[in-house]
Amino acid sequence: MNIHTKLTTVSIALLLALTSACANSSFSHRDRNADPDRRLDQLLSAYEAGRSNGINSSGNMLVDADRTRNAIERLALEFPSHAPTLMAAATLSYEAGEPEKAQNYLDQLFRAQPAHPEAGVLRSRIAVDEGNLQLAQRVLAMQIQYTPDNAALREALSGVLYMQGDLSGARAAIDAAANLGAPAWRVAYHRGLLAEAAGNSGEAQTQYQACIDAKPSFSAAKSRLSGMKSQGG
Repeated sequence: MNIHTKLTTVSIALLLALTSACANSSFSHRDRNADPDRRLDQLLSAYEAGRSNGINSSGNMLVDADRTRNAIERLALEFPSHAPTLMAAATLSYEAGEPEKAQNYLDQLFRAQPAHPEAGVLRSRIAVDEGNLQLAQRVLAMQIQYTPDNAALREALSGVLYMQGDLSGARAAIDAAANLGAPAWRVAYHRGLLAEAAGNSGEAQTQYQACIDAKPSFSAAKSRLSGMKSQGG
């Protein structure tokens, strides 16, 4: 199983949720006096439309997703302390397979706004990709100090601790995430992994089934449950 499924994924949908609702104007219009939040929202909406079907919201203009990404990076140059734009640029760089570029944007973001849970989760994921679990843990622990009520940080920390073999720490982190409102299906999946790692096959199967009941489309839980049953676990 891909270890990255244990970490909270940062997505374009999340970025869209972090910005205000956009007006239906062309993303190519560049008004230097415009609010960067508004401009970013327009660009992210255009990027998502271009990535999904190549057509913008009006249905009559082809959208080049790479050009939109470049526009977001120009916006980051224009507003070098605007955290949402830096987060967007970092996320798109990561999705494009450019983790070093993503890391540079995140470093710039943290200088402007040290407390940023979503950036912390992405930075930890880059560290995991590099095999640096200790760095991932430190990044998440620091962000938890800033924002102790953020469920995504606790959930990501649980995944990192699990990969380090710290099952008790991982359980405490996922329990905290659950108490803070993390999605029930992801909590169940984490708990299933932890129970399986501890040799408690009955509890693991119960948790995987709970995950499937809450999220039938989640194939990872189905695969692990089927594998355990095939071995008579």
